[in-house]
Amino acid sequence: MKDKVISEVLDRQGFGSNVQLVAEDEGCKVLRLEAPTGEGFMSLYLVMPGIYVMFNDFHLEACESEFQNMDTVFCIDYCRQGRMEHDNETFGRYYMESGDIRIEKRTHHAGSFSMPTKHYHGITIGIQPELAEESLKREMPGIKVDIGLIMEKFCATDKEFLLRKDTILKSDEPLDKIFNELYSIPEDIRIAFFKVKIMELLLRLEMLDTSLYSSERVYIPASQAERIKHVHKLIVDNPERNFTSEELSHRFSIPESTLRKNFRIIYGSPLYKYIKTYKMNLAAGLLKSDENIKISDVASNVGYDNPSKFAAAFKDVLGVTPVKYRNK
Repeated sequence: MKDKVISEVLDRQGFGSNVQLVAEDEGCKVLRLEAPTGEGFMSLYLVMPGIYVMFNDFHLEACESEFQNMDTVFCIDYCRQGRMEHDNETFGRYYMESGDIRIEKRTHHAGSFSMPTKHYHGITIGIQPELAEESLKREMPGIKVDIGLIMEKFCATDKEFLLRKDTILKSDEPLDKIFNELYSIPEDIRIAFFKVKIMELLLRLEMLDTSLYSSERVYIPASQAERIKHVHKLIVDNPERNFTSEELSHRFSIPESTLRKNFRIIYGSPLYKYIKTYKMNLAAGLLKSDENIKISDVASNVGYDNPSKFAAAFKDVLGVTPVKYRNK
């Protein structure tokens, strides 16, 4: 009967009206999230009473979460690819990117979420402490893990605990390795493998020295984040233009250094590198979709009057010249 509590979390009704069950078998539920800007899929496995694993694959720009949180459940989120924007209680925003791990209660999960790069792929492990400890004792007698201690260490408050990828890779690479291994499991041993890796993850979190991760996370005021998104929209809507950071700073009333810093935080790439990569991928799409278009016209469409400079930039991003790309 105790498992009924976490079963309510797994029930699709707990996720909200914009989430529908699209497939189900004995070990997995696949849920589809619908949003005006795209869709997302969540593949959810009940590993044992008190613990579930969910693979998240979203291709959208923004969505509303109607998730019905429970104080007795805490979650470990791992971002494999893409970016996710979250609000905090002080109206600031922080960003999860590839390799980041977040540990928190789901007390503030309902609301708006954004994916600045229009995609997010990752894993969520949901744990109900008391029930999970009973299950782990039953499944793995002789191995003791104190989930209450882990929850107290990382979730003493309602605020999230974020392990940044740069710090993880320097001091605790096995954490990153555990999550990546969850993606390459033969179906016939999947649940058994989940049990082993979750136990390993919990043991590592139990002995983790949190002082190694005490550096302050960067929160961007929501008003500044919205301005940076307007900057981004102007860039992608006008690929034929060559904007400078000075021009964008003046146009949107943002100090140039703040513009560059916050653009990198939100979109995961320095401003000029992002513009160049975006333009070259757009150019590649034009070459692929229209075999008769002149390369000089493609260059002009993405703001290059000099074909040689365009070819050099294209090769820098795509690895081949525009001519070779077209021939391939």
